[in-house]
Amino acid sequence: MVVLNAESVLHGPEKTNAWGQTLTLDLGTPDSTLAISRDNRLPRTAVVVTLAARELMRLSKEGTKVEHILVIGSEVDPTMHPGFREISENLRALRQKWFPRAKLVLISNEPSIDSAEVRIALGVYDKPVIRFEHGTTKTFSKMTGRKSTELGEMTRFLSTLERLIVRACFVRGDVDNSTDSEIKGWIRRLNDLSPKEVQLFSPDAKKRGPRRGITKTRMNEIVDQLSDKVSAPVTVLEASEIDDCTL
Repeated sequence: MVVLNAESVLHGPEKTNAWGQTLTLDLGTPDSTLAISRDNRLPRTAVVVTLAARELMRLSKEGTKVEHILVIGSEVDPTMHPGFREISENLRALRQKWFPRAKLVLISNEPSIDSAEVRIALGVYDKPVIRFEHGTTKTFSKMTGRKSTELGEMTRFLSTLERLIVRACFVRGDVDNSTDSEIKGWIRRLNDLSPKEVQLFSPDAKKRGPRRGITKTRMNEIVDQLSDKVSAPVTVLEASEIDDCTL
């Protein structure tokens, strides 16, 4: 009999600042038990679903509190998992059965919006948290390495998500997405998205490197600009609260 190892995929439940009592599923952890194939070391879809089902059933029967079920990708964006839609839909069904009051949360730094399966799956989540921090196509290309036209495509798609939470990381250095022109362009795009919440953060401004964080003063200025132009609530997060700030 194959023994499934939950440790590489499931974490918690544990108390978090952002989500309260949270059970976390990591779809982007390679070299895990029962990988998809020799070339793709992400966990098989069936393994993820089985582990989640067993754990949620166990926690429910024990009377353990779970406020959020969080889907992340520690090394690979969770939307890159080939079974992302199937996993998401199964999680929704499992949540409804065992923890109907819990919310499904997705943290995605780089969603694969060119995939119809991913676009459908994003609608499953109560709180899809998507990184979106670029005001111009030039900065978008510099920071992501993607084609400039993809920024418009991403903006159009994200505008269709009714429960979108935007998360933005501001940096300066070899690329700077915190300039006045970048922020103005970013805010214009945010108004097209109509997010339910905007979360801001920045790495340590004192750390050296090609890209470093912005000052607290500059962050406060950005918050003030947002408050004037965007109706969604704005939260400034500590870098330590963030799952990943890919620079």
